[in-house]
Amino acid sequence: MDDKEIIDLFFERDENAIRETMNSYNGRLLRFAMRFLSDSRDAEECVNDAYARAWDTIPPNRPDNLFAYLASLCRNSALDVIKKNTAQKRSAQLVELTQEMNECIPDSSSITDDRSDELAECINGYLATLPRNKRAVFIGRYWYNEKISDIAKRTGFSQSKVKIMLYRMREELRNYIERKEGSL
Repeated sequence: MDDKEIIDLFFERDENAIRETMNSYNGRLLRFAMRFLSDSRDAEECVNDAYARAWDTIPPNRPDNLFAYLASLCRNSALDVIKKNTAQKRSAQLVELTQEMNECIPDSSSITDDRSDELAECINGYLATLPRNKRAVFIGRYWYNEKISDIAKRTGFSQSKVKIMLYRMREELRNYIERKEGSL
């Protein structure tokens, strides 16, 4: 089944929607969740949570890209598991990624829901300006939580080139956000 047919099943509240979604995306979602979690049982739980959340949110949502929608739900669930499992000690990788992204966001201490939506639009706008290879590096690091060494292997770039690219893109993103905020 294609995504449109599966989404139609969700709108019809047909329980086959979950089965068809699992047939289409279970393996990819498990691999995605394992990028965040080291325990396969936690990863399976996150994927199952994503299916349950999809059931609860489709409708009213009608995602354009079902896998991206499910991956977003799965990622949020994985981050919740990480927070729960590391309440006393934070995941070093997530702290590092958060610090890197905070460098890009002017006055990140005053982020409200409305400002969060504006920032998301700015980030998406910035990503649209990037060539495909740079966008893949940025998304790999900050969305898929990939290690720099894994990005380097996947893209064929050296690790130092990936680090420099990420640094420059964070600087460009910061400037892009500042220009957009100045024009609002």
